[in-house]
Amino acid sequence: MIQRSQTIYLLLAAICGVLTFFLPLAHFMIDDAVQGVYTMFGLQAGEGGEMLSSGAYVFPAWAMGALSVLIPFIAIFLYRNRPVQGKVARLAYLVNLGYAVYLFFAVEELKAEFFPSAKVLFHVGFYAPVAAIAFAFLAGRGIKKDEELVKSLDRLR
Repeated sequence: MIQRSQTIYLLLAAICGVLTFFLPLAHFMIDDAVQGVYTMFGLQAGEGGEMLSSGAYVFPAWAMGALSVLIPFIAIFLYRNRPVQGKVARLAYLVNLGYAVYLFFAVEELKAEFFPSAKVLFHVGFYAPVAAIAFAFLAGRGIKKDEELVKSLDRLR
């Protein structure tokens, strides 16, 4: 049954992964002036300025972002095999946790390299993997409850 609550949670986790591609992750501010914007495409100088860095921090973010979208989406269609779906939901939880940690350290490294005296202002794109962690956790709980319900009904037969 694809119309279960965990399907909604897995879909929301995948949507959160997609949001990171379109929303800025962090701004680097000095005296309330934007010095740099970190997105999934790299580090830009100011608002829409030239690209300062697009190499080492972009590919891992793209790879982990793609996984954070694909894994929950794949888990949605594993509804016929609940134990496997539960494992894939836990994998989505771990991938999003690693993704959030990677983004935090990437922002800190960019700050140290390009804007050492700037303060960092995290945006919605940065918090989307954190929300995906919560949604993947809730989906895992729903899958576990369904599995327990099926086992209890098997005992009654």
